[in-house]
Amino acid sequence: MWPWEHVLFAYVFYSLYVHARYRHSPWDRPVASLAFASVLPDVIDKPLAWQFALFETGWGVAHSVFVAVPVSALVYAIARRRGHAEIGVAFGVGYLLHLVGDVVPASLSRNALYLHPVLWPFGNPTTRHSHGSFVDGVRTHLVEYAAQLLALDVTPVVALQLGSVVLGVGLWLYDGRPGLGLIIDPICRTIESLRSR
Repeated sequence: MWPWEHVLFAYVFYSLYVHARYRHSPWDRPVASLAFASVLPDVIDKPLAWQFALFETGWGVAHSVFVAVPVSALVYAIARRRGHAEIGVAFGVGYLLHLVGDVVPASLSRNALYLHPVLWPFGNPTTRHSHGSFVDGVRTHLVEYAAQLLALDVTPVVALQLGSVVLGVGLWLYDGRPGLGLIIDPICRTIESLRSR
């Protein structure tokens, strides 16, 4: 999954959880925590694998369930102690659903359950690619993805990715675009302060 797909995939589940449990839309700060956590494994592992060759694939230490579960529990404990348990929950949902978002497409493309991406250091991912660099790796995957979309080759993996985007954006808009204000408001304040000088 691409970063935006990971965020929206996690957002679908988180939004449904918040609506079912609390009967309101998700709040800004938990959504920011969710978004951050849902891309964190790739932000760590992809450069370490593609740029620095520390892992054979883009699935390394940050994708490991043996790391994700304790990190999520620790973040939740710290957030709860500070009176922001909802931020810790959102972080855990984002982080753990990133792993699910990697296992499901890998399994669909192999027609069998494929857990190796989340079992580091015990897993043995078999999708080693020579990317050359982080930028080359992103370019290679983006070109392959665009070619698949342009060819209208809608595999179950592509359907999952596109479905996550459509459903995620729809829910996010319905929920009032939570998290966007955390980005837009500081920009607007900065622009206003620059104009007033």
